[in-house]
Amino acid sequence: MNYSISNNAEYGEYVTGPRIVDERTKDVMRQCLKDIQTGEYAKNFILENRAGAPTLQSRRRLMAEHQIEVVGEKLRAMMPWIKANKLVDKARN
Repeated sequence: MNYSISNNAEYGEYVTGPRIVDERTKDVMRQCLKDIQTGEYAKNFILENRAGAPTLQSRRRLMAEHQIEVVGEKLRAMMPWIKANKLVDKARN
């Protein structure tokens, strides 16, 4: 996957990644996998949906208000080729 990311991101993976993904992170990920394998995650997801997805809806609202989303919306508005489902502005390139 590294061939498709910037040199900066790749470098960050090598020097920062090991500081973030440590044994504690791996233990938490193992517990998440266990929840999936035992059906606990699916059970909670089904209950969440039966209740009208209150957690999902509230998290969506919170994320929509996050600064990165607010700024991203402004930036995308400045790039009309995104709205046209194009990756690049062919009129300029």
